[in-house]
Amino acid sequence: MSGSAPRISVVVIVRDGERFLAEALDSIRAQTETDWEAIVVDDGSRDGTAAIAAGFVARDPSRFRLVAHPGAANRGMSASRNLGVAHARGTFVTFLDHDDAMLPEKLARQSALLERHRGCAAVIGPNIRWHSWRGDGAADGVQDLGVATDARLAAPGLLPVFLVRTSATPQSPMVRREAIDAVGGFDEAFTDMYEDQVFLAKLFLAHDVWIDGVALHRYRQHADSCVNRAHREGRHRAARRRYLRWLRARLAESGGPHAGPIAPLVARELRRSYVASLRALLRLR
Repeated sequence: MSGSAPRISVVVIVRDGERFLAEALDSIRAQTETDWEAIVVDDGSRDGTAAIAAGFVARDPSRFRLVAHPGAANRGMSASRNLGVAHARGTFVTFLDHDDAMLPEKLARQSALLERHRGCAAVIGPNIRWHSWRGDGAADGVQDLGVATDARLAAPGLLPVFLVRTSATPQSPMVRREAIDAVGGFDEAFTDMYEDQVFLAKLFLAHDVWIDGVALHRYRQHADSCVNRAHREGRHRAARRRYLRWLRARLAESGGPHAGPIAPLVARELRRSYVASLRALLRLR
């Protein structure tokens, strides 16, 4: 890429996303902030995803890029986010899944907050649970993060909240690039569910964040989302236990002042997950 580096990089990961991808990329183009780049990471798509992304690159080659894993492999969500970050040139990085969308003020507002609150590694805001896209009269809702907004939140941040209440897990934080590098990016062993929570846990354990009260991210609710597929296929409880075991090991390895308060929460949530699986098995019998 030629020219000066943009202020903000948006990493968009996608696999077989031809149904929604154009709407996601259009929401980036509609931003009131103009100093950005978008890196679309095609994670081994077999549909028209690459052609859609290539169209955006052709129309705006200075700001859109399309990258893929060697051999057009499917590597999973964490590896795809890491690939996008590796190509990112911005001081600030945010993420957008191919089936979601940004409101026009997102990049301007969140980057301004990071400029203002230089001791914070990231800006976290609630998402909009986006039902109205279907046009069936369903109403949207705004996520409850479970903490005070418009405030600095010291480590361990939101981790104790979304450990207990997964609906409080934020989407699409804007993060300082140096903070992403400092925590080692995304854990590529997590290819789908909980890849975001693993990254957020590492971030929250090490850094303060700013909690914004304005919802700027549309989180599309649909049957084919990663979360809904995992629930249909019965993978969600095992995925949660894997995440909790990872976090238990992380706390034991790193120690620090936050391990003591959080470790009992992890143990309790593991017990609850095992009990829920046992009850589900008994119902099947």
